[in-house]
Amino acid sequence: MEKFAVALELGPKRRVFAQALEWIGWCRAGKDEATALGHLVTAGVRYAQVVERAGFPFVLPSSSEEFEVVERTSGTATTEFGAPGVLLTSDQEALEEEDIARLSSLVAACWATFDDALHGIPAGLHEVKPVRGRSPNAMRLHLLETDQMHLSAFGPAFQKPDPAHLAEQEATVREQILAQLRAVPRRQAIAPRRRYGFLWTPRFAVRRSAWHALDHAWELQDRGYMNNIATWQKLRLLSGIRTKK
Repeated sequence: MEKFAVALELGPKRRVFAQALEWIGWCRAGKDEATALGHLVTAGVRYAQVVERAGFPFVLPSSSEEFEVVERTSGTATTEFGAPGVLLTSDQEALEEEDIARLSSLVAACWATFDDALHGIPAGLHEVKPVRGRSPNAMRLHLLETDQMHLSAFGPAFQKPDPAHLAEQEATVREQILAQLRAVPRRQAIAPRRRYGFLWTPRFAVRRSAWHALDHAWELQDRGYMNNIATWQKLRLLSGIRTKK
């Protein structure tokens, strides 16, 4: 059986990220290598839905025995904070036409998964902040701000989002990321670009955007608010938002 190639990003203290190299967005963290790989297995069921949306065949792993760790790289404080923060060897490889098509399809499917999770919540509740974490709209703004940073990895200057026009800016930055990815020269090594404390390549920018979208999509799904009106009502009252009668 062919195994999934996985890279591990090891934080300076405890946190470890496990990234399936051929499948951007399929990336989970844990307190150590075994835990991170176990979380990657568990996330496989959800990730299979993303892959189906992107139009690729996918076989679910039944255990971490189906992973092959092909790289271990030292992370940074960003890793420890809770986000992938360093380049992998594969992030520095030249891109072929099929690579760009695959990355484009997968990152778009990750974005769409977040959109579905967000819009599954009643619009009137998007400003409600849970006991822990961001409100759905604050999360959406956070993703937009970060994708503006991901876009700047290709060259364009960062533009601070306007919270009053999230949908338009969200669509624009995603289109620009895909356009910039399609414009990357084929079969040419690309020197990493340093911005905002990170070293960037096109692969890393798109890989990180895909992870970020799914991480927050799954966070929204895990809250269970969409199926628990009583919880939403309580949160609305705690947030000072009155429910219309």
